[in-house]
Amino acid sequence: MRMGNLDRRTAPAQTSCVVCGSSDARTLATTTLEDGARVTVCGSHKIAHRRAERMARSVDELRILLCDRRVANG
Repeated sequence: MRMGNLDRRTAPAQTSCVVCGSSDARTLATTTLEDGARVTVCGSHKIAHRRAERMARSVDELRILLCDRRVANG
């Protein structure tokens, strides 16, 4: 989904995904935390957050919520 003009003007200044650190501007988007704060994430983490059972309350919780499940399942 493309960002609209309003999204571009109000997007956070972060230039990389807060979860994985990806900095490819073509893949960056924003997601909203429970308190309404918007943070920059890559497209994969945006989808994962949307599909998660609950919204993250902070960036740290977002990272834990979306951690690499391949590592967790060992």
